[in-house]
Amino acid sequence: MSLTYRVFRSAAVVLLAASLGACAQTYAKRTVTETEAPLDQSGAKAPGGEPLSVRIEAFDPGKLPEDPNHAKGLSPEIRNAEAYYVPVQIKNTMQRSGYWGPVRVVPKGSREGEVIVTGRIEESDGEILKLSISVKDATGRPWFTKTYERVIDEAQYRNASGVDPFQGIYNEIANDIAAHRKKLPSGDTVAVRQVAELRFGADFAPDVFGAYLKKPAEKDSKPDGDDTLKKLVALFDSNPTPDDATLYKVRRLPSPNDPMIARVNRIRAREEYLIDTLDQQYDGLARNLAPAYTRWRESRLKEINAVRAVDDAKAKQQSEAIAIGVLGALAGAAVGSQRNCYSCQTTGAVIAGAAIAVAVKHAVDASDQASAETKLRMTTLVEIGKSISDDVKPVVVEVEGRTVELKGSVDQKFDQWRRVLKELSEQENGPQQPAPAPAPKRDV
Repeated sequence: MSLTYRVFRSAAVVLLAASLGACAQTYAKRTVTETEAPLDQSGAKAPGGEPLSVRIEAFDPGKLPEDPNHAKGLSPEIRNAEAYYVPVQIKNTMQRSGYWGPVRVVPKGSREGEVIVTGRIEESDGEILKLSISVKDATGRPWFTKTYERVIDEAQYRNASGVDPFQGIYNEIANDIAAHRKKLPSGDTVAVRQVAELRFGADFAPDVFGAYLKKPAEKDSKPDGDDTLKKLVALFDSNPTPDDATLYKVRRLPSPNDPMIARVNRIRAREEYLIDTLDQQYDGLARNLAPAYTRWRESRLKEINAVRAVDDAKAKQQSEAIAIGVLGALAGAAVGSQRNCYSCQTTGAVIAGAAIAVAVKHAVDASDQASAETKLRMTTLVEIGKSISDDVKPVVVEVEGRTVELKGSVDQKFDQWRRVLKELSEQENGPQQPAPAPAPKRDV
């Protein structure tokens, strides 16, 4: 066997052993978001008349990562807590912008509202926050759906100074919603407010308010002569607006002196009272959560970086082992060519394998140590998350001399309240009267 052949064969043995021991990066390195996102503040009264009110529904917590490494240190309880915490941060940011009327966090599925914001947590592990956000108005017209993502490092936790380290993503969301709002003609904002009022009334007195509001599934009796033209225009529009058939529209407005309007306004005032009460609860939950949540996110990021450092150390030691092994194999091959010593040819491979085994052991030990702090923080945060989901502190409210006690989670309290309002509406209104005969439309 030639010297050249033995040299290459021995080197191949070492490289094969190294490749078998090689490990992929547990956490891929992410690029930190460097762009600043200052909040756009109006500095004056918002355009288009009275500012619209906003309801931000509690978020969908999303799913945990399927990869066990990426899911380590996460839990459904923490995600449920985040589903309340993040909307509160967006609410506070929107309020500071000055573009809006009341901004409130409400339970999922609350439906009514002038502007409705919904969201889903796609990723959240202390280093990255990725959110899917959808915004629409009371007419059902979608404003936009967009995914936001921000990556931070440990320095941003140290420099936060009491501000959420992911404040930049909340600023981006608030800025985009305000930018869309500024594009709306004043007539559209008026229509949004009118539809919101009529939709609320139709929820409690459908037989009365049904005559005033056209629902998406309904069609006006008079055909639209421009329908064909609209369809042709839509074919060439890269960002077409929703078809009118998919939106709520005002058929006509009720008389300001209609006693039903006064009754529904009283009911709506009660609704707003509860929304304010629940919003205060969400604020309280977020404040109680913030200290433990911030510490958990920071320790989770430290764990991620510690694992990355271990992976880097393993890769470095492995490279050194490969170098030593190749040199040993080459030397052994040279000696073996003279002495016919096969064991000399594989000495380098043995050295490489031993070095890799030591690196693996060090990696496991370091990883376990890095996760200890995260586990400690996680225990506290999971308990807070459970308390949020199972919050049974009752809310006592008075309605028309009647005391109502709402129990259970925030969502359950809201459902109980809506049932109470419907009962009161039926008691006040009595049997539903037929809808008034159609009258000529007046300008809206």
